[in-house]
Amino acid sequence: MGLLRECLRAEAVLPPSSLAFDEAHEAVRRQRPNVVIISFNGDVGLAVRLGAELQADNPSMTLVAYADASDNERIKAAMRGGFREFVVLPDDSELLRRAVHDAAYAPVAADEDRGTVITICGTRGGSGCTGLAVNLAAELCPVHRVCVIDLDFSMGDVATLLDLQPKRHIGDVLRELDRLDERVLAGSMAVHTSKMHVLAQPHEISERPSAVKGEDILRLLQTCADSYQFILIDGGCHLDEATLTSLSVSDLVFLVCTPDVPSVKNAFRRLQLFERLGVEQDSIRLIINKYDKKTAHLSIKDIEEKLNLKVAAVVDLDDKTLNQAVNEGRLVRDVNKRSPAVAAYSNMVTLITEREPFVEQKEQKKSSALSWLFN
Repeated sequence: MGLLRECLRAEAVLPPSSLAFDEAHEAVRRQRPNVVIISFNGDVGLAVRLGAELQADNPSMTLVAYADASDNERIKAAMRGGFREFVVLPDDSELLRRAVHDAAYAPVAADEDRGTVITICGTRGGSGCTGLAVNLAAELCPVHRVCVIDLDFSMGDVATLLDLQPKRHIGDVLRELDRLDERVLAGSMAVHTSKMHVLAQPHEISERPSAVKGEDILRLLQTCADSYQFILIDGGCHLDEATLTSLSVSDLVFLVCTPDVPSVKNAFRRLQLFERLGVEQDSIRLIINKYDKKTAHLSIKDIEEKLNLKVAAVVDLDDKTLNQAVNEGRLVRDVNKRSPAVAAYSNMVTLITEREPFVEQKEQKKSSALSWLFN
């Protein structure tokens, strides 16, 4: 309590002493504070449950977790539990003061106003998760605030696929977390003609994946969720600390798989990992990319049976259009709006906006001899 009192003596009125968990609920209900600070030094599960109970009574309340030392598992538990910040005292004193100040003097977004985080990850290289991320984001942009975060610190090429030349990149943001807010974030985004905002990787590999901290990624995602309605994360196919962190706090996870044995085998292993990370199965959407019924090694039915998971959406193979889009830095719809991939991206929007578990597969009508007159 001494560190908290010293840190917040100018920002908040604190109770005379800390409260035990069993006393806190009634005290908070009676006093209706803007901010509740909960210790994560002890029973983390109990701390998370208390936070959930308090927010159920007062959704506008800001929850802050604090601890004596940084720990990724405790941080992830706090973020999943709806805590706005996780602070380590005395190191994060300024962050705590800012969180309390913002809660007292600025309107705090309700949970339903916070952005939806979607991590898109592939089962192996070439699965097409980057192409899916940018083309799906473009479908959302006309009516939503959307950003794409390139979280592939080894081979990230979101900017290349969109022919963007960003002045700032994710490495700059991570090095300036102490002043990160919505204004700084907006100034770090490259803007595509579709109105998609992109937080890109640099042209050169400037950050070693192993050097990126999970807690820094969490802070970045929190700020993005305050600024955008949908945050699409290109997680690539590498499972480093950054991607694992985004997976553990995402509202939805798109697992992108191609219809071949190695990819499906890796999908099975990914699903086992998701379970260990605590990713809810009903948040996972299995996407089969580059599917050609005539040449696929595995059918959709085969894949569903092997993974014990229903396929949420299928993107048909269109090598000619996709290769042209990649090489020219254009969206697939701008290369060929009649590509079957474009229809798939459009149909997949409901997986995000409506949280639909799968896309209804519509049987395509055969073209008549006179159809060209009306196209």
